[in-house]
Amino acid sequence: MTESGLSTPSAQYSCTRVRVPGKVILSGEHAVVYGTPALACAIQKYAFATVTKANFVGVHLKFLGFDIDQRFSYSNLVDMAQQIQSRHHRYVAGTAPLSAVVSNPVEFFTAALGASGLPYLLGNSFDKQSGLIIELSMDLVAGGGMGSSAALVAAMLAAVFKHIGAPLTDAELIAKTTQSEHWQHGRSSGLDPYVCVMGGVQQYQQGTGTSMAFEPKAFNQCFLITTGRPASSTGECVEAVRKSNFPATLWHQFSTVQQDLLKAIQAENSALMVNAIAANHKLLQHIGVVPEAVANFVANVESSDAAAKVCGAGSIVGDNGGLVLVTGFQFDQLKRLCQQYNYTFQQMIPDMQGVSYLDEL
Repeated sequence: MTESGLSTPSAQYSCTRVRVPGKVILSGEHAVVYGTPALACAIQKYAFATVTKANFVGVHLKFLGFDIDQRFSYSNLVDMAQQIQSRHHRYVAGTAPLSAVVSNPVEFFTAALGASGLPYLLGNSFDKQSGLIIELSMDLVAGGGMGSSAALVAAMLAAVFKHIGAPLTDAELIAKTTQSEHWQHGRSSGLDPYVCVMGGVQQYQQGTGTSMAFEPKAFNQCFLITTGRPASSTGECVEAVRKSNFPATLWHQFSTVQQDLLKAIQAENSALMVNAIAANHKLLQHIGVVPEAVANFVANVESSDAAAKVCGAGSIVGDNGGLVLVTGFQFDQLKRLCQQYNYTFQQMIPDMQGVSYLDEL
C-alpha cells in the first residue's frame, strides 16, 4: 500500500480492462434537457479501455481510431483540464461559441483525465518511477447518437482508477464523465453517462434514472440505422433548439409520447409502439433536427405501417442524421430500403450490465 492507502498497481494487476456500452434514446431526446423524462437503453456496442503499467513517468494515451498515440506529463493533463474548463465558462457566459471549447479528441480525453483528480493521485501516491499506458477502442459509431464520448470517458476513468487501487463508485464515475460531457454538449442532461454506466433500460429525468425491468425480447423488432455522422454536433443542435425558445407545452408533448412508448413496451404491444415512435418523429421534425434525406427515409418506413425516428440529437444542417431507430418493419424490406439510401443497419440488442471489469490479471 502507498502512504495514501492506495494499492500499488504493480502489486495488484498487470492489466485492467473495462467495457462500457453505448446507448440509444428511445424517446425524449432534446426534451430531456428541459427536465422532461426520457427513455433510453444501453446497447451491445461498446467502448473499451485497457490500462497497463509504463516504465516512464506520466500517461501514454493510445486510441488508433482517432490517431492518438501521445505521452503526457501529469501537469500536462491538469493544464489541459484548466484550459477546457476556462473555455467552457466563457461559453456559459455567452462570450465564446461551443465550438471553441474542445478543438480535438486529444484535448477532450486529456482534459477528462486532468479534471478527474487522477493526476493528483498519480503524482503523489503512485510509484513515481512509472506511469500508465491507456489504450482505448470501440465498436460504437462516433458522433452517431450512441453516446460514444460518454462511453469512452467512462471506460477510461473506470479502468484507470481501478488499476491504481482507487475504484470509483457508479455515482462517482457518472459525475466525472458528465463533467466532460458538458464540454462536448454545452449543458449536458447527464443522460448518456448515466445509461452507459448503469446499463439496461432507464427512465431518466434531471440527473436521476429509474431502471425499467424489460425483457430484451421486447425489442426484437427494433433496428438501429446508421445514416452517417451529422454535420452539426450534439451541442450545436441543442443550442439551436434552445434559441428557438419553444413553449413548455411542446416538451409536455414529448413527455406524453414517452409515457405512451413506455406503456407499449411494457405491454409488448407492437402497434402501440409504432404509434409512439411515429409521434416522437413528428415532434423532432417540428423542432428542426431531422434532415430532409432522413425524413424521406422515415416516410418510406411509415408507408409500410412501421415507424422510425432519429434517436440522438439529429442535425440542423446536411443530409446525415446519425442514428435512427426503426420498429415494426420486416428485416428483408428494411435491408432493401437501407441499400437504396446507402445506410447500414443492425438489430438493437440491449446491454443489461453497464460498466464491466473484464479482467484484472
